[in-house]
Amino acid sequence: MHVCLLATEIILHIISHIYGDHNGRAKRATLAALARTCRKFKEPALDSLWKDITGFKPLISCLPEGVSSTNVRGGVTFNRPLSNSEWRLLDRYARRIHSFVVSAYNLDVLNDRVVQALISAPSATPLLSNLRSLVWCDNRERFFPLLLTLFGSTITSMKLGSRSFPPTFASSALLASLGARCPSIRELDCTCRGDSEESSDVIVEALCGLQKLFHLETGVLHTRDLVRMASLPSLKCMHFDLMKYDINETQLNSIPVNFSQLDEVRITSPSHSILYHCLKNIRCLSCRSLKIAINCDPFDDTPTVQLQLYGPLEIADVISLSECFSPALEELILELAYEFNDFNDEDILANRRFALGFDVIAPLLSFSRLTDLRLDWICTSAIDDASLKTLAQSWPQLEIFYFGGFIPWLTPPSLTSIGFIHLIHHCPRLRSIQMSFRACPVDINSETFSETIPNENITILSVGMSPIVDPIDVAYQLRGLLPKLTEVCFLEWRADEFCVPLAFEDYEDGWGRVNESLGVRCD
Repeated sequence: MHVCLLATEIILHIISHIYGDHNGRAKRATLAALARTCRKFKEPALDSLWKDITGFKPLISCLPEGVSSTNVRGGVTFNRPLSNSEWRLLDRYARRIHSFVVSAYNLDVLNDRVVQALISAPSATPLLSNLRSLVWCDNRERFFPLLLTLFGSTITSMKLGSRSFPPTFASSALLASLGARCPSIRELDCTCRGDSEESSDVIVEALCGLQKLFHLETGVLHTRDLVRMASLPSLKCMHFDLMKYDINETQLNSIPVNFSQLDEVRITSPSHSILYHCLKNIRCLSCRSLKIAINCDPFDDTPTVQLQLYGPLEIADVISLSECFSPALEELILELAYEFNDFNDEDILANRRFALGFDVIAPLLSFSRLTDLRLDWICTSAIDDASLKTLAQSWPQLEIFYFGGFIPWLTPPSLTSIGFIHLIHHCPRLRSIQMSFRACPVDINSETFSETIPNENITILSVGMSPIVDPIDVAYQLRGLLPKLTEVCFLEWRADEFCVPLAFEDYEDGWGRVNESLGVRCD
């Protein structure tokens, strides 16, 4: 071997290059071959080979022939208990694992003998003694004892089950043990809800004992839980759900929740009203990023539920946002869950009460540092060019702007190409736009057009279901405003079952002609 290859730094650099530039089987095959090349390469190659593992089968495959067997369906079993030397052999590889992912399939292939043997490992240390990241995607309680063998003080990132993690006594006991078993956790994704109010309190108490917890993604949180989580000084990112049964107006009005330390907040709510009640008494004055998902079904069979869960965004909702979050906010994303086949319901899509006026959006003007604003599902038909100019002047640092271009609202937009030019003029850092407007040629000698500096960041423009006239002239002027533009997307998200209304077919053809002018091949 060349003397240069004896340097540890060079060997590690080679291993790192293979690990980063290869994927899947090719990476594993290359590292395995490298481990067999010489003793100098063996240990660092094995460390990289075993760093990220999925399921228990790779470990079991290291055992001597005859210890385990596999049936025709891929199921694995042990033919006898493991000897001490075989446990030591497993540990030689298990201690190299830093990231471990377990799916339901990975558990289904394990015979009960394998599970019992792994649970009965002779060592007092966790089964994977140097584990850093654990993802356990299964909710079945019969595998909880096996999961517990993985818990240890080295874990810094953990995802347990799904948002439907069952609120049973067993799951409550499991979650309540996290604080003591895994004190170094920085990132945690799991539900915090127990099988009773008392169990939930114990779980939250355990989580509050995680003094290094930086990122928490959880299911439903009650108001009292929010109050306790706010006391965690290390917590910077928090994702949580709100549920209908948790709304108690008296309680919310009497308990202030101040997350003075949070940088990022993600909230999922079943309705605007529940979200509004929650936000009335929450303050996140250092937050930089906010994402809100209204995860509801507007076509629920129960009329009362439909009325409550689906409705236009109210000015009170937006005012509550401006009061809860400081002007330091940089990212604001509001999402509404829809099924694509719901887009054919004209009773909803043509209803003008869903069109937001400028007064609803106006409270957001205080967020002058916004770089990412996504209001793509709202109906912006009532916003005109003058209003958009005011919005653009208030958000000069915008880089991403989604404004009513996701849902095919049948009420025609008030915005025109003039409003689009205002946006380009006052937000020079824009690199992604999705909005609906009436595209038409403008006077290129006008002050509005001639004084706008072309934006060279935008290569793709999403126009929703925008009307268009004189496509060739529009294409020419778009090229002048966006010299690097390569494609315009009309209903880019369209699903196969969504039918473009007859009145809009001409618009689709018009934007197709724009793309032809831009040199886009239309098949």
